[in-house]
Amino acid sequence: MYDRGVRTFALALVIAALLSSQTKEIRWDHLSSRNGDLPSPGTSREQTGILTGRFDKDSPATDFVMSFRVVGPALVWFRRTPSGWDRYVIEKEFLPIEAGGASYDIDGDGDNDIVFGNDWQGNKLWWWENPYPNFDPAVPWKRHLIKDGGANQHHDQIFADFKGTGKPQLAFWNQQAKTIFLADIPKDPRHTEPWPYAPIFVGAAGEGAHGAAVYAEGMDAFDIDGDGRPDLLAGNYWFKYQGGNTFKPIKVGVIGGRIKAGRFKPGKYPQIVIAPGDGSGPLMIYECTGNPENPEDWKGTRLLDHDMTHGHTLEIADIDGDGNLDILAAEQGKWTRERNTLDNPDASAWILYGDGKGAFRTTLLARGQGWHDSKIADLDGDGDLDILQHPYAWDAPRIDVWLQGGTGQVRPWKPKVAPSVRFLPLAEPVGMELWTYRRDLKKDLPGTLAMLRKSGFPDIETASLYDRDSATFRKLLDHAGLTCSSLIASYERLSNDVEGVIRDAKTLGASYILTSSMPHQGELTEDDVKKAAAAFNQWGVKIKAAGIQFGYHPHGFEFVHTPTQTLFDVLAAETKPDLVTFELDTFWFAIAGADPAAFLERYPNRFQLLHLKDLSKGALPNGSGSAPDEASVAIGSGVLRWPDILRAARAAGVAKYYIEDESPNAPVQVPVSMRYLAGLHF
Repeated sequence: MYDRGVRTFALALVIAALLSSQTKEIRWDHLSSRNGDLPSPGTSREQTGILTGRFDKDSPATDFVMSFRVVGPALVWFRRTPSGWDRYVIEKEFLPIEAGGASYDIDGDGDNDIVFGNDWQGNKLWWWENPYPNFDPAVPWKRHLIKDGGANQHHDQIFADFKGTGKPQLAFWNQQAKTIFLADIPKDPRHTEPWPYAPIFVGAAGEGAHGAAVYAEGMDAFDIDGDGRPDLLAGNYWFKYQGGNTFKPIKVGVIGGRIKAGRFKPGKYPQIVIAPGDGSGPLMIYECTGNPENPEDWKGTRLLDHDMTHGHTLEIADIDGDGNLDILAAEQGKWTRERNTLDNPDASAWILYGDGKGAFRTTLLARGQGWHDSKIADLDGDGDLDILQHPYAWDAPRIDVWLQGGTGQVRPWKPKVAPSVRFLPLAEPVGMELWTYRRDLKKDLPGTLAMLRKSGFPDIETASLYDRDSATFRKLLDHAGLTCSSLIASYERLSNDVEGVIRDAKTLGASYILTSSMPHQGELTEDDVKKAAAAFNQWGVKIKAAGIQFGYHPHGFEFVHTPTQTLFDVLAAETKPDLVTFELDTFWFAIAGADPAAFLERYPNRFQLLHLKDLSKGALPNGSGSAPDEASVAIGSGVLRWPDILRAARAAGVAKYYIEDESPNAPVQVPVSMRYLAGLHF
């Protein structure tokens, strides 16, 4: 037995089965950053927190903020616009941030600010000042300190007026101190660091019991005893305010974890729902049968006929709009770093639709995805409730949205931006990667080169001289009025004849020598990458001495996941920036699940060249380094988010852009791509 007074759920299941045949199912439209429906969160393999709120008070939609550990940026904001979502960096630095987060108008200027804290690696808690209406994707929000010192880890925070002062206080967990602190918002929060705060609870709160998480977590605010004041709920307790900074903890259940309260049936007191959080155990609903301040009067009922495994998602809302509260509960799929497989392959997400009388109809929403944290909110502004979810470490970085019935009618609005934001066209001239016209070039090299210049391309990149020597090829380029800025050579030739490659590049007038492969058998390994990186650094020394820049063109197979990053990240770390630059091919990054804009943001000044190439909608992601030529489509017609990519490229210092189109239909698609780029402002 997990809890005293646990009742049978058989009758509730029978009632739910009868209701199921009479209830219309909701149609959910599942969108994912993996498919380009939303911007990619970033490059961090571990996604910690997610927070929803009205951060743009002009918008009809609820926006959301994501937090990360492993690499920066630490916080990003997904802002709903009339055309979808835009990604803004709130905190560009690497701050190892824990799950949780809270929002409130801390500085009293009329917009919601946000709070997040360190994970086990730090002892700080911060708030970030909302810059409304001066939103700029390239300008982080101003960070302020709340807590600096003491023990580490701050999983969950909440604002509510627990004291009845007329202004909310901030309650926050400090897990490694086994303490809940309460902080009054200072009169001048922008200039008060750290805030004064006091402990209101010290001790265990259901952690470690019957497979529950090793640390306490979870917070909510609800009027439990009906006195008109919100009460704090955390772990497996609710807390009755006694005056000053004194709170009486009242134990509700044995296992602590995610905790929520609401009215699922008529009665004097609300019910409390507890999920096991970062551990395993039952999904429980507790009802008060007498005095809410008496632990013995809280009686629990299982809501599922089996335990949850790492049940870290627990949300309550009237999802279907029938006037009755429903429950969203879901399990994590992966919580370890040791292997790139699901720890819980059957990880499930359920919606328990309430009937307003205490019974529930349980439906399976998803299986095998792994939901770390989820929220319920009107994410598209059409008036109904949607679902937001992200994994922790499985198939990350990723963010998914489940829109209820798609997006309905939304009131029009114009998102405000800072005066510093300028929407400009692509200023740099766009060159052509000759692979695009490989078939035509083999048939008529001089004529195809002349056609390219006439089409508006002043410069080319090539991996082949088409059976000519470099001097003859240079003469043909000169005759056509073209320059060659980049020469791609094979790994094998660079290994055996780097001096010959340098001579060819000098003859062509190229500023860059690149390669696009590295030796490996089967899936790429870290050993393979480190050996190649050593060679790249050696070649880079010789090529730099000749006045040319060496670089590598990733081809998709480099994005093998390690516990905390990818092998491309290893390659970037092992190569010297002054000796080895990179050429980002948007197609190969995207099909391997690596968001081009996010990698440009993560590695400023490492990508000097960029291939402009779109990926078809519905293309299956893979990291093999190969794909059907037909998956290459005209720029602007595929899944890539070009304003985001080009904005990031501009900020990252990309100097050379080339259109590359691998499709058999490339001669028809290239003019479409050129028109799209000419009309794009970002």
